[in-house]
Amino acid sequence: MIFQKKIIGNSRSAIAQWNEVLRARNAANMHEAQFAAQNRAAGLSVNEGLIPQDVYQEFDRVTVERMRSDDGDTFLNDLLPLSRSVNIGKLVHKFRQASDSGVVQTSMTGQIGVKMDQVEYTYDGSIIPVHDTGFSRNWREWNAQSSEGFDALIDDQRESVASIRAHLADNFLDGHLDSDGNAIVVDGISWTGMRNDSRVAQIQLGAAGVNFDFTDTTKTGAEVRAAFIQVRDVLWIDNNCGQDATYYVSREVMSNFERRFSTSFDSKTIQEELESMQGVAAIKSTSKLSGNQLMAFPLDANKIRPVVGMGINTVAMPRPVYNSNYEFVVWGAAGFEVRTDFAGNTCASYASVF
Repeated sequence: MIFQKKIIGNSRSAIAQWNEVLRARNAANMHEAQFAAQNRAAGLSVNEGLIPQDVYQEFDRVTVERMRSDDGDTFLNDLLPLSRSVNIGKLVHKFRQASDSGVVQTSMTGQIGVKMDQVEYTYDGSIIPVHDTGFSRNWREWNAQSSEGFDALIDDQRESVASIRAHLADNFLDGHLDSDGNAIVVDGISWTGMRNDSRVAQIQLGAAGVNFDFTDTTKTGAEVRAAFIQVRDVLWIDNNCGQDATYYVSREVMSNFERRFSTSFDSKTIQEELESMQGVAAIKSTSKLSGNQLMAFPLDANKIRPVVGMGINTVAMPRPVYNSNYEFVVWGAAGFEVRTDFAGNTCASYASVF
């Protein structure tokens, strides 16, 4: 989702994405140089608004720094290393879900006839929408920007990257939505978020389900553990998820988990007790959840990952007339892939009162 030497060096798709960014930047500078020359030839005084290489390098450095910052969401940082780069032309990244195959039998002679079988497939996928925002500076400010080392421009870019980062975290939770708030659908495929998507096990914490409030400080450690087992077992047993899941909880829940598991003896905290259970890799807090809310998934790219058609980058837009503002677009193309198997089992869950 971000451009770094290691990612570009190990992925043909990432190299193609990065080259596309460089071409867009070079094209904007070439357009500006030609535009300035034409206006000077007509007797106009113009600023040649070329973007220096060191400004783009600073943009790229800020993008990596800002995308890897912890804004309290936590889970996005954990997902970034799991990203897979694909061609920008892919609107949907599809994958196959294979059934079991092979009817195995036992005999003393091996002469009873082999029973043939074959794998059956279904298909699923993830959509890869474009996420973009922008910033601009008045055309008369350009000389001032140049004399000040473009500091204000870099501040604009930093905040734009922060906005994209927050938007991606929201998309993970609530889905890819268009400007009217409707789920984007391509070839019958959509991503409606951890809170709603059918690929995610939805766990009712209200009276019709687990019937437990993990923020309730009056509950004993044993009561919390018993309720948490019910939540864990949805993935670990019901969905046969073989990987230990990382659980993300609201800050209110985490505050409650900091209590001692027992007041009768020198015990672990509730968090430490729960993290010692089978199927639990870690418990982390996130500001993107609130109240009695939890979600879980293993940090395994075979189960869940971002799929990236274009890493987050910043490019200048061509200026059509001499007094056009200097405009920049910060953009990327990314979706989220939660894989289920042929039987519909998942390794992702979301728990709340609904």
